[in-house]
Amino acid sequence: MALKEAQKEMAITLFAKAFSATENDANRKELFIQFSDAYGDSIKDWQCKVEAEFKNDAVKDEFKRLVNGESKKDIKDFVSIEPLKKEDLEQISYLASKELNMIPWVAKEETHESLFDFIDSGYSYVAKNENVVLGFVLAYKCPTYGGSYSIYIDTFVVNSDVQGNGIGRMLFQKVKENMFTNRIYSIKLMTKKDIPAYKIYKHLGFEEIDNYVHMQRY
Repeated sequence: MALKEAQKEMAITLFAKAFSATENDANRKELFIQFSDAYGDSIKDWQCKVEAEFKNDAVKDEFKRLVNGESKKDIKDFVSIEPLKKEDLEQISYLASKELNMIPWVAKEETHESLFDFIDSGYSYVAKNENVVLGFVLAYKCPTYGGSYSIYIDTFVVNSDVQGNGIGRMLFQKVKENMFTNRIYSIKLMTKKDIPAYKIYKHLGFEEIDNYVHMQRY
């Protein structure tokens, strides 16, 4: 059960007191791990609040050392890449609104039939830590000139709280594995040069096709 705000404030105060009173490094580390697991939010959400409780600089330095060590853990060890399912739609809608400033997709059951196309496509995936969606890719197979196929990426999002940990690459790799299995050898997408995702796509090996212009008609 998630802690309420008042409970979180009390938990921080109690943790800081217990951490300060503990002299053994091993016991401090165990206390830190237990608090991290119980608190629920990411470390950066409570690190400053905890540090403000410390009166001793040596204790504060030890706490920072543990925070830095925790931050360096390979988060990929705790992430699974799974096919997109109906029960994921609420969470991916939230992520899209949070990271891309998009209007949430899922409001009523009858308003998001198009999202079911991504579920059925076989090329859309979510990155999860337990049941929490940390990122997702919505993609589908489309025909190209000459009778072959390519994969088109419609939306690719990783929660900014965990970006830089390789989750986007894990999602992209899963799409690639599936497309190669089905003898598809190209992936396409549209993006803008002035958004952070552009650098990510370049890092993943995507190249610009200067001869193409994005056009639309209603």
